[in-house]
Amino acid sequence: MLGLPLYSLTLGHRPPKSFFAVAPDPWPGDPALGQRLVVGEFAAVGVVGAVVPASDDPPWQRLGANPLWLDALNSFGWLRDLRDCGDASSAAVAVRLVDDWADRQWRWSPDTWKREVLARRIVAWIRHFDWLAAAGDADFSGRFVFALARQRVHLRRAARTGLAGQEAVAVLKALIFADLAFLRDGKHYEKSLAQSLARLAKFVKRYVAHDGVVAERAPHIQMVVLRDLLDVRAALASADRRPPAEIVAAIDRLAPMLRFFRHGDGGLALFNGSWEGDRTLIDLVLARSGSNEGAPAMALQSGFQRMAAGTSLVIADAGSPPGRGMDGSAHAGTLSFEMSAAHERLVVNCGIYPGAPREWRQFMRYTAAHSTAVVDDTNSTEITDHGALEYRAGNVLVDRAEDQGAQWLDMSHDGYRSLFGIIHRRRLWLSPDGGDLRGEDLFTGPEGRPVTVPDRRFIVRFHLHPSVKATLAQSGQAVLMRLPSGRGWRLRAAGVGIGLAESIYLGEEGRQRRSEQIVLVGQIPIEGAAVKWALTRMEG
Repeated sequence: MLGLPLYSLTLGHRPPKSFFAVAPDPWPGDPALGQRLVVGEFAAVGVVGAVVPASDDPPWQRLGANPLWLDALNSFGWLRDLRDCGDASSAAVAVRLVDDWADRQWRWSPDTWKREVLARRIVAWIRHFDWLAAAGDADFSGRFVFALARQRVHLRRAARTGLAGQEAVAVLKALIFADLAFLRDGKHYEKSLAQSLARLAKFVKRYVAHDGVVAERAPHIQMVVLRDLLDVRAALASADRRPPAEIVAAIDRLAPMLRFFRHGDGGLALFNGSWEGDRTLIDLVLARSGSNEGAPAMALQSGFQRMAAGTSLVIADAGSPPGRGMDGSAHAGTLSFEMSAAHERLVVNCGIYPGAPREWRQFMRYTAAHSTAVVDDTNSTEITDHGALEYRAGNVLVDRAEDQGAQWLDMSHDGYRSLFGIIHRRRLWLSPDGGDLRGEDLFTGPEGRPVTVPDRRFIVRFHLHPSVKATLAQSGQAVLMRLPSGRGWRLRAAGVGIGLAESIYLGEEGRQRRSEQIVLVGQIPIEGAAVKWALTRMEG
């Protein structure tokens, strides 16, 4: 149906009679990327490709191109890069590319009209209209509005069912922008705007948990959703309209939790497919949120925990993995933790940046790519071939206490119960000055019963940031770690073998960096096993 030529005829043949330029785009572009576009190159997700309008090889559906590169290109978020690159010809280049897309892609296609890609493009076009129109010819505005209106019609149809997660926010945001842009053209758009606002308000009320964490439990999605809702708020303000109370409340919940997920270096913690992110952009998003509320100590509903003392910060995942429909990129990292000392990362998860090779995107979801314990080289939550999660680590329990500045976490999950009859329990203690993190990982049968399948091997992993230099010491009984600042940390363990192994870090966009991991290896007898360890700051 959608691929038939007749479908494109149903998208409308008359442009709206009026257009309102909704709040101009306030987010900074990348001048270097803009300069590359001026000379006909588009760089995204680690891929560079030619984008020359009216060429014999149009880029929009280029055969063999990286799908994520095509999504980024067709989303038109790069308009802000051209806008901010400082080249006098950048606006003319942007107009040529918009015209080229509208001329070649006026028919629906599953690639260039993909729902979230279409939503991002609609918003980018609307927010850059004034800049584009000033550089276009006398007929540009008419062509632009006609192409935009057709895309809006299809997005409204595509948004009737199946919206979930981050995509739902992006799509409803685009519909709100489009309805605001055409609002003066008739009551139809007023009714449509009211419906889209009501849908978004109802959706975010349940999608953003009471503790402020999005359903995907991913820090990078936390920031994207907050930014989208800030854009909706700004667009409504530009039309002298107030946002629904549910959207305002969601913004107020999201902002403190975005602070929660930041390490001492300003970047994001690496849970559920996240990478460090752009620190300047994170600062800007938080500033524009208007929220001054600091990072909480815990997210009770979502299960994340945060311990801060002195210059040390520990962030732990003590919650169940995301539910069905929200788990497409979720990781099997239950009870993993990250630690930073001042502005330097020490213990990390491996992370994954957008555009990383497909095989890495799969491997980085495994429990072994996280700073937690693995039993018998098995994920604590099964990751299926089609990407969803099955047999999740459930019954994730956490208890927290504080006394005279010291903080305790007592966490457990039953992800290994069905296979081996094993419960993984992890206890963490952080000293008042932050210089001593003590841990204990226990592998026991449920309710104190014997382990069902004994003699399984366990590995407790501490993935280290690539900037950390580690060496074995004390005849292999400890590991010394040196940070770039010269500060030192020591890890010791009791009752278990300790060693160093290779690791990889994909927490920085576009980079694969070699790193190391500390491994504590042992066996689980029928009565269970326990391993105690200590991360201690070295003085001098």
